[in-house]
Amino acid sequence: MSTTIPETMQAVCLDGEGKLRIRTVPVPRPQPGEVLVKMAAAPVNPSDLARIRQITGTPGQADFIPGIEGSGRVVACGKGLFPAWYLGKRVACSYVNPTSGSWAGYMATSAMHCVPLPAGISDEQGSMLLVNPMTAVAFLIIAKHGRHSAFINTAAASALGRMIELLATQKGLQVINIVRNENQKHLLMAEGSRYVLVSDELNFAADLQKLAEQLKATLVLDAVGGGLTRQLLLAVPVKSSLIVYGNLSGEQPEIDYRSLVIDNKRVSGFFLGNWLKESGPVNMLGCILRVRKLLKIFTVPVQKRFPLEAAQQAADTYLGNMTAGKVLLISS
Repeated sequence: MSTTIPETMQAVCLDGEGKLRIRTVPVPRPQPGEVLVKMAAAPVNPSDLARIRQITGTPGQADFIPGIEGSGRVVACGKGLFPAWYLGKRVACSYVNPTSGSWAGYMATSAMHCVPLPAGISDEQGSMLLVNPMTAVAFLIIAKHGRHSAFINTAAASALGRMIELLATQKGLQVINIVRNENQKHLLMAEGSRYVLVSDELNFAADLQKLAEQLKATLVLDAVGGGLTRQLLLAVPVKSSLIVYGNLSGEQPEIDYRSLVIDNKRVSGFFLGNWLKESGPVNMLGCILRVRKLLKIFTVPVQKRFPLEAAQQAADTYLGNMTAGKVLLISS
């Protein structure tokens, strides 16, 4: 495959105040084991926004290009048989280097961080193939290995939340969905969710404890943090497990030590990259196959699309209403 690769590209970067701006930067060159992807689309994820907050004000801010995942076509490769095999293929991909994220015209990444896209999956849907679907699959594997017959799912109206319940329903698991407001509750109930609780309601804690005991919900997936973490931990039966994988509240998770010491409950963290490394390549391949099946039956809703130069508007739009669907950045 012969493709002319420019010397420079447009990429999203942070200005001195931590706002997203577009600037011209050199196109990265793939190193051994890497590929260069001409980006087509990239979503705005909560994990992207968390990384942006984390990097703002640090010495690495000047070179940082956001974007954890995306899709595009491999146009160049570094040394190695695996990278060469990808040349010319459409792929879903994730970053390995903070200076080469997916919110850019091109991204250099490890060939191990790419998944070929079948003809039936569009660039837009493919751009969201890795983070949310892979996380949903991972959680169902964790639930199975822990022999949990029911679990609590926070941020349940999000795209990830809907994927988690879809997979759980297929496996015959009960899910208690936690949402922020009545509109989200009505939305989930209309889609067929059986158990939905609003975290701001007066009787939330009591209703949650009653339902958790009734269904024997011994696993909690917490994407919110703050005071909600403590409420969740207090509500579940003894010997339950709580997994913290997000911080949508922006507040540190509150932990009740009596739940840990007296009730023998466990709190752990989850980061998809670490989990995949610990799972090994064989299990990772199995996850990829499950994800491809999931995308055939679940279309991630997209509320709006923006060019790279409107990245700050895209981030603000997504923060304003995450329930409405994903926001995508489209590379020209």
